[in-house]
Amino acid sequence: MHMQPKSKENGLPKGLTKDDTVKVLFSKYLEKALRNLDLMQIISQLSTNKEAQKALQLPEDYSNDEWIIIISYYAMYASALALLAKIGYKSDVHTSTIWAIEKFFVEKKIIDSQYLSMLSHAKNQISKQDVGALSEGKENRELAQYNVTVETTHLLAETSKKNAYAFVQKARNIIES
Repeated sequence: MHMQPKSKENGLPKGLTKDDTVKVLFSKYLEKALRNLDLMQIISQLSTNKEAQKALQLPEDYSNDEWIIIISYYAMYASALALLAKIGYKSDVHTSTIWAIEKFFVEKKIIDSQYLSMLSHAKNQISKQDVGALSEGKENRELAQYNVTVETTHLLAETSKKNAYAFVQKARNIIES
């Protein structure tokens, strides 16, 4: 069980609010998750499509695995927000979202704990990425700092992709049932 983030006076973690008006947004969050999956698939294919890489004048060793990890997390996160919206909760703090998914879905046996693990794992990976830093030097520093090799990053990307598809599909099934 994950620790509850710092609570507000209403007993809910910071950034999590009960708000029935958000219920109308669950389909928009789910659409966003599905668009993220589409983009993740496109950039994943770009990593292996040598003709496209050449047309875009990308280096021969081009890899966008870090972005696959980032987008997969946001696909899962958007679907988690869809789940919360469906039951009338709004969250704008990632740790509170994960806590709420555990509290309202895992503990009630609506979602297996493996799906919470997927979301938590993705969040932990994303926190090691500096989304705003695109320069080669910054990426190299991060690789060195976190001791993540290109091969490890590729394995994380593949796992993240698999988890994103599974998590979003599970959320979609719950929402549409």
